[in-house]
Amino acid sequence: MITMLALVLPEPPSGTPAEIAQNGLDFFSTWVARIGGLVAFIGAIKYALSIKSEDAKEQLQAVLVMISGFMIVSAIRDLSIFSIPSAYSLTAANNEFSAILDFIGKWTRRVGALALFLGSLMFAFSFKDNNANGKVTSLKTISAGSIAMAVSAVLPTFAYM
Repeated sequence: MITMLALVLPEPPSGTPAEIAQNGLDFFSTWVARIGGLVAFIGAIKYALSIKSEDAKEQLQAVLVMISGFMIVSAIRDLSIFSIPSAYSLTAANNEFSAILDFIGKWTRRVGALALFLGSLMFAFSFKDNNANGKVTSLKTISAGSIAMAVSAVLPTFAYM
């Protein structure tokens, strides 16, 4: 019974705390990147199926799912900012915190720009169709994207180092 259990359970991690943490980050980033790839694949399949139905809302949702998958994969590639030094000091902590703030700010700007772009497209299509409700919704999306981009620009103001 114990030998069967030993075959199933993983070996306990060994090494310095920094090595254990880095191994955990590597494992985490690999699996999250794989999940992001699957999300992008599902979005592509959903888009291919929505072309047949010619439903613009369904197609837009499929494209957003696909983009979110690609964004997950791209964000995971930037996880090197979470590298943990073996000798930790106040300078290393401040540098790591600055790198994390830069990472968050960069992705907030990207998501805000995407919302701004999609809101602009939605506004153009609602203007073409003379859809008042679509115009209001698209202007709200444009505003949300603009606010996200502006907040990301002043992110270091909110965090003291």
